[in-house]
Amino acid sequence: MVASLVTILHGFLIGVANIIPGVSGGSMALALGIYERLITAVGSVGPRTLGAMLGVAALRDGARERFRAEWRRVDGLFLCWIAVGGAVAVVVFSRVMVWLLEQWHDPTYGFFSGLILVSIWVPLKMIRRFGVVEGLSVLAALGLVLALTFSADPEQQLEDAKRKLEMKRAGIEQAAAPQPGQATSPLGQAGVTRVAFYFLCGAVAISAMILPGVSGSFIMILMGAYFEVLQAVNDRDALVVLVFMAGCAAGLLLFTRLLKWVLSRWHDPTVAWLAGLMAGSLVALWPFRKFETIGDANVGFERVDFDWMAPPTDANTLWTLVAFLIGSGLVVAFIKFDLAKAQKRAAEGRP
Repeated sequence: MVASLVTILHGFLIGVANIIPGVSGGSMALALGIYERLITAVGSVGPRTLGAMLGVAALRDGARERFRAEWRRVDGLFLCWIAVGGAVAVVVFSRVMVWLLEQWHDPTYGFFSGLILVSIWVPLKMIRRFGVVEGLSVLAALGLVLALTFSADPEQQLEDAKRKLEMKRAGIEQAAAPQPGQATSPLGQAGVTRVAFYFLCGAVAISAMILPGVSGSFIMILMGAYFEVLQAVNDRDALVVLVFMAGCAAGLLLFTRLLKWVLSRWHDPTVAWLAGLMAGSLVALWPFRKFETIGDANVGFERVDFDWMAPPTDANTLWTLVAFLIGSGLVVAFIKFDLAKAQKRAAEGRP
């Protein structure tokens, strides 16, 4: 029971991480020490799993036994609890996180900085032999994340934030006084080509989210699809949303299979690369930034970060430090729990 609750908490933290700008669910899974298990489990789901589920639904002979065997093969209970925790985070915690980012931005980022910084040693201790190749993998991943982070143009981010707020304003005005005959789908007359583009965007975005330190939202902005998909969600455009979600599902299954294969063939360089991605994400998570807030009470407010700066000597910095220590302590607690569980298994002679 305790193990199930801990797994749900893991899923909850991964879900919360996906809500935070600059934090990826992959970083959190790696920080919590469950990244490889999660990739292996998701990468094991496939046609065989679907066949087992359909067999149970069709009440075929022996279907339940085949489903139970498949459930164990794909680590179904683990995936189920992770999904429950993630869903709770997204549904229940989204508004809380928005409030925290608006009212306690720096301490919130300080908390996640503590989580990531202290837990970088989790993937590093998975490396069996740290050599030149592993060192180059860390540096390559670190350079990739830094390049993505510093390639962001603050002025362009400000324009993007204004555009996002204008989209929200237009949606509110349209809901208040709907106009018949208005175009509602960004697909327009583009047909199959545009459908394929949104499918590809979903696949690429979810693949980026799986990698620690890489923002799926930022990748979508680079592809030029972020605002169109956001507009489709606001307009309840089922076609665009379903195509995008289908791309996410395909990308999740295919990319996790690729990662599973890469981890099995080149474990140490791959884990070192993932650790480098985590380390690079700390730059984007630095809490103290110059910023500008735009918007109003009708459409909400949007914060746009600019240059990094040194921590000022004030109460906000103190609370950020406290949050950092809480995040660090949470990782230590998880590590101790995992060590105690491993020691108990070893004492009982279980693998």
